[in-house]
Amino acid sequence: MNTKRKGSIALSIAISYFVNKASTVLLPIADCDKYDLAIDNGTGNIKKVQCKYSSDKHKSGAYLVDLRTFGGYRKKTYHLHYKEGDFDFLFVYCENGDKYLIPYQKVAGKSQLGVGVKSWVEFKC
Repeated sequence: MNTKRKGSIALSIAISYFVNKASTVLLPIADCDKYDLAIDNGTGNIKKVQCKYSSDKHKSGAYLVDLRTFGGYRKKTYHLHYKEGDFDFLFVYCENGDKYLIPYQKVAGKSQLGVGVKSWVEFKC
């Protein structure tokens, strides 16, 4: 399964999750933003959500999530770290079906995150 397909799966699971929580889900028209969807819970305070899919397992049992964006052209590639304002929440969907909703402040400045093991992150949905 390629990364675009994995991203589509995570996005669809996130949409279902937020709709079931009675939030309005807003989707950007283009695929060039640092977030995949926005949610409005009726308070007028819209939050941006970045969605990630993880099937990469660490030897500890944690699922690893890369917190960088990749891009490039021809022979030049680059990666960038997310910065404040790119998104408010990170939604992670793991291949085993676990879901995590993590505030941006908990991932700020990190290149990678592990979920699914208590010594890593405990924000299970």
